[in-house]
Amino acid sequence: METYLTIKESREAELTEQRSRFLSYISPAKSKEEVEAFLDRIRAMHPQATHVCWAYNVGAPDNPNSYYSDDGEPSGTAGQPILQSIKHEKLDNVVCAVVRYFGGIKLGVRGLIDTYRAAAQMAVEKCQIIEEKAKTELPFSCSYQAYNTLLYKVEQMEGAIVSPSFGEKIEGTVIIPRTRKQELENIIKDLTGYGTPK
Repeated sequence: METYLTIKESREAELTEQRSRFLSYISPAKSKEEVEAFLDRIRAMHPQATHVCWAYNVGAPDNPNSYYSDDGEPSGTAGQPILQSIKHEKLDNVVCAVVRYFGGIKLGVRGLIDTYRAAAQMAVEKCQIIEEKAKTELPFSCSYQAYNTLLYKVEQMEGAIVSPSFGEKIEGTVIIPRTRKQELENIIKDLTGYGTPK
């Protein structure tokens, strides 16, 4: 899979059902570490919440991994409906949390499922969905004279140079759409005269 759908930026929404407040938050996330950081922020924002239920679908395009938590709600009534809202839009590299403040009236199993799904869907619908290209990384080492040429060619290929180190030569990493890998390897080889560093 060379492309996948994800969201451009974080969004939030709010739903009230039978006096319970449901606050939904959705954010891009490419790893479990990013998921944990996101959930830590949400929990810190809502220390008095009754439940913080969540789901994620991360690791695209090569290692997709989904998981969810009901956080004390009856099994299958919260995390799974949130995950279904993400997957219904075919979104990858996304995490969504729904925070509940209990209003004193029980919603029942069906009511919980419908409300958690609706709260998550409200956040999803606020997102700008984008198509992301699978990326790969390649190291480079080139002269100062060749660097501007490399930078121009990388930008033309919808890539980016990250963490360049300026010494006798310029070294760093290029992140590039995976479909352009061979093309970039040839460019680096031409610019360095030594091939891609190992």
